[in-house]
Amino acid sequence: MRQILKISIAAAAAVVLTASCQKEIPAPSVTLESSYEIVVGEELTITPVYKNCEGAVYTWTLNEQVIGNEASLVYTFPEAGDFAVSVSVETEGGNAQASTNVKVKENTAVLTFEGEYWDALIDDPQYGGPLLYGEYDEAGFTYLGTDYSWHDQDNTELASELCESNGAAIYWNGGHAVSNYTDQAATTDYTLQLAIPLSGGHSGSNFCVHNGFKSEYSKNVGYFYFKDGVGRTIESMYVTNTSYYLGTVETLAGADDWTKVTATGYDAAGTVTGTSEFYLTENGQSINAWTLWDLTGLGTPVKVEFDITSSIQNEYGMAAPGYFAYDDVTVRM
Repeated sequence: MRQILKISIAAAAAVVLTASCQKEIPAPSVTLESSYEIVVGEELTITPVYKNCEGAVYTWTLNEQVIGNEASLVYTFPEAGDFAVSVSVETEGGNAQASTNVKVKENTAVLTFEGEYWDALIDDPQYGGPLLYGEYDEAGFTYLGTDYSWHDQDNTELASELCESNGAAIYWNGGHAVSNYTDQAATTDYTLQLAIPLSGGHSGSNFCVHNGFKSEYSKNVGYFYFKDGVGRTIESMYVTNTSYYLGTVETLAGADDWTKVTATGYDAAGTVTGTSEFYLTENGQSINAWTLWDLTGLGTPVKVEFDITSSIQNEYGMAAPGYFAYDDVTVRM
């Protein structure tokens, strides 16, 4: 009897042990953040939250292409765009999957004209000041010129100098001048050439004012260029009209008149890389707010020249002042 009891107890223990060994393996789970945002060329690391994933097989996919087989993903996106990234987990307990969206932006820098360096480049007075015109030669009734220039060093690398004529670099020959003259009503007073009717730049206090257009009297136009000699995509900049331009055009423009700026990009060899146009006035209506100008059509220039043409003419040629203000130039680096 005792022998039979021992056998029964042993059998029962075996049944319990077998049931324990056959305990159900829990299903895996994986959780990802809903989205990520990086710039082109930046390394992205995604580390999900896993549960019940011991001994799992991991598969990462980008737009259905396998890009990794580790628990965490380390990946560098070579181009901008929106990308769907997924991870799947397989264990003896089953499968689990999660997805996220990765927004990859261009690596950009913005020329804002803000800071002490730029403040020091604002001339006073606006017309005939020492920075943009140099000393006045009373005997010759002219200004002697200046070495005014700027360089957005260690940022966009954009730079500019005044155009020369007869050996003298003077703003009236063409160029790009930093300004913070604002809240000036439309005027026909050319001595207020650096002012705008708005309360400030697009994103700060400062901005830049272009002067210059091609004519039978001058081939000079304002320009900027990448001082390090590297061609880059210029995404955009914000543009508005100056007070002097608006005041003059108000008295001259008809319902069909227009004024436009043409930007022309050049590579290091002087070959045109592309052009883009922006209307300061169209159908007699002039812009009076900071307005975005898409410049991606220039390609990857080393230098960009800006010329102004207009239907508003007089006996001497273009009667519309050759000015516009710009700010926040965005460059892909």
